[in-house]
Amino acid sequence: MYSSGRTRQDNRLTAAETLLAALRQDPAPYATDKALQAVVARLAVIIADMQPLRQQAQRTAAAKVAGQPSSKEQARQHLAVVAAEIAGDVFAYAAEQQNTTLQAVADYSRSDFENLRGSRLTDAATALHQAAANPANRPALQADYDLSDARLQEMADALAAFEGLKTQPRTAQIEGKTARTSLRAEFAELGTLLQDRLMRQLRKYERRSPAFYNRIVAARQVVDRPGAASSAPAKAAA
Repeated sequence: MYSSGRTRQDNRLTAAETLLAALRQDPAPYATDKALQAVVARLAVIIADMQPLRQQAQRTAAAKVAGQPSSKEQARQHLAVVAAEIAGDVFAYAAEQQNTTLQAVADYSRSDFENLRGSRLTDAATALHQAAANPANRPALQADYDLSDARLQEMADALAAFEGLKTQPRTAQIEGKTARTSLRAEFAELGTLLQDRLMRQLRKYERRSPAFYNRIVAARQVVDRPGAASSAPAKAAA
């Protein structure tokens, strides 16, 4: 669902697209009006610039759907599960060997791993993986604790997956913020273009080509989508 701000932006861009289509529908009335032709050309450029920006902003918003874990969170949870299983075996082996240093490396439960964030999780999981793969520990862990190569590889894969996603949310936030800032600038130029140039240049067409004039003025209005909050129609310049 759109927020009211995104809905208004979407409506304004949709209205601009409708307006451009109306202007292009029959360019004959302004065939000799170079200034109006320049406005139409600039309107087309602004719309083309805004479409990918709007898509980027929407993708960023869609990634924050309530109740749905992000890809990063899913990767973190999977790593916590896999690491906790291996930690259990490594800790038990370390206790049997009375190796307190190894016990400290493996003294993590699933909830302990889940409560770690970012680099703290990867550091703890990496240390555990290295200890489990250490040739000094590996034979006994593999033979007596069923810590197979497949389980070690699953943990390595889970670590790699989490590392790959760790910085993605921050990158997406930056991209989304940049897109929203750029959209505001584009909408500001769009408003100026329509109000200060287009609508004033249209005045002469009210008598010269009333059908064209009425079609463009009608297309200029903001059309709300079904279910969206009502928006006041844009005022045409007198």
